[in-house]
Formats: sequence, C-alpha cells, structure tokens
Amino acid sequence: MSEKLFGEFAKNILVYGWYMHNNIGDDLFIDAFKALFPAYNFIFVDYINTECLQNINAVFIGGGSFLGEPLPIESAAWETLKSKKIFYIGVGAETDFHQDHLQLMILSKLIAIRSNVNFDKVKEINRNTIIIPDLVYSLFPKLSKHKIEKSALILPNISVVPTWNDAHWMHASWEYFKTELAQLLDLLIGDAHTINFLPLCTNIKLNDEWAAAEIISRMKYRNKNFLLEKRNSLQSITELMSQYDVIITQRYHGIVLAQMSQVPCLTISHHDKLKNANQNNISYYGLSKDKLREQFNICKNANVTDILPINRDMFISLQRMVDDALRSS
Repeated sequence: MSEKLFGEFAKNILVYGWYMHNNIGDDLFIDAFKALFPAYNFIFVDYINTECLQNINAVFIGGGSFLGEPLPIESAAWETLKSKKIFYIGVGAETDFHQDHLQLMILSKLIAIRSNVNFDKVKEINRNTIIIPDLVYSLFPKLSKHKIEKSALILPNISVVPTWNDAHWMHASWEYFKTELAQLLDLLIGDAHTINFLPLCTNIKLNDEWAAAEIISRMKYRNKNFLLEKRNSLQSITELMSQYDVIITQRYHGIVLAQMSQVPCLTISHHDKLKNANQNNISYYGLSKDKLREQFNICKNANVTDILPINRDMFISLQRMVDDALRSS
C-alpha cells in the first residue's frame, strides 16, 4: 500500500502478541504487520502498561492463538486501552475466550481471525468479523533450486515436553511419542532418507532443541548433526525447508512455512489450531510408527501444485478495512 493511502492519519500503533521470545512464527508477524501497513509506526509488546499506551492511536492484538488466556496488562492501563481503537488481527479462535478478551472484542473496530473455527461465535460478539489467512502468508518466501533426495525435516515442539510436576498422562504421552517417532525415523534412515530437526522456538524457557535432543536420544541411529541451527528470517527458513521432500511439524507455523516452501506437510497435532490447519494430520496422542509411516508416505506422494491456495487479495481488503476504521471518528 502506498504512503499516500495512509499518510493522512496518525500512525502510532501498539501491537500486543508473544513478541521478543525468539519464536520465528511470532516474530514473522512483525515482518507481516510492517509489510501490510508500511506507513505505520509500530511498537511491539508482550505486556501492556500505561506508559506504552501513551501517544498511541490504535492497538492491534495479534497475531497468534491466545484468546483463551488472560491479557497481560497493568490494571491501571485498562481504561486507557479501552479508549483506543482496538483491532484483533490474525488471531486464532480455537479456544474459549477469556473475559479479558471478551471485553475488548466487543469494542473492536475489526476482528480478523485466521480460520473458520468458531467464526459464528466471534461474529455474535462483534459483527465486524472476517476470516483472513495467517498474516505470515502475506510475506514472500525464497525457494531453493536444490532438492535433497529422500528427505524429511522435523519441527518439534517443546511445549509437549512435561516437567516433573505435570500430570502422569503428559509424561506417558511424551514417552510413547518419542519411542514411536524415533522408530519411524530409524526406518527412514534405513531406507536411505536424510533426516534433520529444525527448532522454530529457542528462548531461555522454551527451546525446541530440547525436545529434538530427547527424540534423537531414543533413536538407534543417533547423530548430533541431525539438529540444525534455528533460522531467523522467512527467506532463510523457506530456502532451507524447500529442499526437503516432507515436513513433519508439531508447530502451527511449521504448516504455514511448509506450504509457503511448497513442501508437503504432516502435522502431529496436540492442539486444535494444528488439527484444523492441515488435511494431512495425525494426533499426537496414541499415534504409532505404522500410522506415522502411512501418513508420511501419503504426504510424500502429495501433489504440491495445490499446496498454497492463498488469495492475496484478502490482505488488500484487510488493509482497506483497517484504513477505513482509522479514518472514522
């Protein structure tokens, strides 16, 4: 969009989300917002207080799936926040909605959710609700000309790894999953496949490398070189991912990035946002190596020409709707 379209308005926008945590999926939202609204001055936060709301003309909440969680906000900042123009952009509505968000969703100028899950429920809260693709799809990937013959890239998720005080069923699920996935990967290696792990999140408390290490340690063909270093840009990660035959992901943005890389994707889902985002899906709970292998082979033989049916005109509509809302009094 041109500077002229937005230039008549004040453009200081506060964006709340899970930012500054070294998670590539959430960090790419920063790039997406800047690309979609190039004339706005953005401030990205993971906590809202009175100070950060000063000289702010609007607040974007998103992207991400956090509507079921409390909004991290200073109690004294609530009334100031409610006085701003509020937009929910690129959020997932798979869960129940926390009272904090319900208060703001009712006031919002626009709610743009990233799937049709619970669309009618959100529409009842605020009629100014639309469905758009995940915001990361608005960016442009870089694809590699090199292809690794017979290859799989695994994107693990540290959030399914239990701590000592978690419920027994979480420990049982994780132990069983590691054993079954390790067997599949050993079978693939025995069939001359190249396998690698790629972390999407590497912050000090949640690091996908830890999950990968536990899975690798269960394998017969252990190798520390299976684990690749995290990529920190869309171009670097899609250039890497596009070299593989199949992506196996436990992360939502693994699906998005695989599709943008034009690679078939097998989702191992522990959350509705994963289950509903990809047709090639298997539940994290109670899977088996045989089921994994069956789904892997289906993905490997998938037609990649139909992987990315994203209508980019929807992002232009989003730009105009936000622009119109900021024009209004």
